[in-house]
Amino acid sequence: MSPRLRKGSTCPACTKAKLVPLVYGFPGPEMRRDFEMGVIQLGGCCVTDNDPELECLGCAARFMRDGELVATNER
Repeated sequence: MSPRLRKGSTCPACTKAKLVPLVYGFPGPEMRRDFEMGVIQLGGCCVTDNDPELECLGCAARFMRDGELVATNER
């Protein structure tokens, strides 16, 4: 079983950068500010029952909180 991940954890894929929450929905001024500050990543407007919850600021890998790797998106 993979370790439970949380914001601020070190990315298990690249082991260098931190994980931040993926936030879904149309970004208003506060979400844009948080995105520009690197506090969140934008996940898009379409929401499903199985969306990734965290993204690495370095390699852009996306994870569920249970540690499951959902996608890799090299920057």
